[in-house]
Amino acid sequence: MYGVYGADVGTVKPVSVMKGDSVTLHTGVTELQRDDKIEWMNENRDIIAQIENNITLIHEDRLELDHKTGSLTIRKIAENRLYELHIRGDQLTSKTFNVTVHGGVKTVSVKEGDPVNLHTDVIAIKGFDVILWKTEGDLVAEINQVTNRFSLYDSGDVRFKGRLDLDRQSGDLTISDAETTDSGVYHLHMSSSTHTLQRNISVTVKNSGNSGAVSGISGASVALVVWAVTVFLLQEV
Repeated sequence: MYGVYGADVGTVKPVSVMKGDSVTLHTGVTELQRDDKIEWMNENRDIIAQIENNITLIHEDRLELDHKTGSLTIRKIAENRLYELHIRGDQLTSKTFNVTVHGGVKTVSVKEGDPVNLHTDVIAIKGFDVILWKTEGDLVAEINQVTNRFSLYDSGDVRFKGRLDLDRQSGDLTISDAETTDSGVYHLHMSSSTHTLQRNISVTVKNSGNSGAVSGISGASVALVVWAVTVFLLQEV
């Protein structure tokens, strides 16, 4: 089975990511044929990854190639870069991806009782088919624009108890009335026809300290009562 060959020749596909994200650039091929030759190049036209005669070669760190489709994954991406794809087989396919890296919040720290806001860092999600939010391997929220499905998986999860909200325009996830048990690593998965983005966001919910304040007040009250009793006894003597 072949994908649509030759359709993207001469086009440059923009891909926007945050520093430290992992991104997969899709070839658009459902399954490579035995005689297909895959070449991924950088902006200097140096080959950085390739498949030829069913042999995979990786020439840079943090790169992975899908043996079935030839798609390229870049782990912990750090800089702006052009990635050029060439597939040589029954037909010639060429694509160019312009990957732009920008800063963003990868850690979130809030006090107990405050909301936790997790951002996709996009204004509108119309360019993505599927958006998933996960934590500890469990699915928390899902947007599937192909099936027009917007789902929150909090009704049966005792951790969140109906405290989740999903922005239908940006895909942002909000956890209201944060609890210390909400701390952990949250995984964002955003997939389109051209690329798939994966991001980890570390969340820390700090104890509000109310219990300590109450203890302090209680301790002060006891001290005041002891002082008052002592003064009364001295006066009696």
